[in-house]
Amino acid sequence: MFTRDDVKQVIYKLNEKERDKFQLIIEDLDENHLFIDSSKVDYIKTEVEKLLEENTYKSELLLPLNDK
Repeated sequence: MFTRDDVKQVIYKLNEKERDKFQLIIEDLDENHLFIDSSKVDYIKTEVEKLLEENTYKSELLLPLNDK
């Protein structure tokens, strides 16, 4: 599972990736909080969810194979 620091780093990377189009981060408030553009919240959530899905162990890999 991701920590707050991990998520913050993901948002920083997204911000860097999209910097030519828009800014996500308005201000870094402290070690755990960012002030972000409220119009980009859904975008950030979607991107973080994608990353979580990519990095989550797939339980279906544990299912037994059907004998044929």
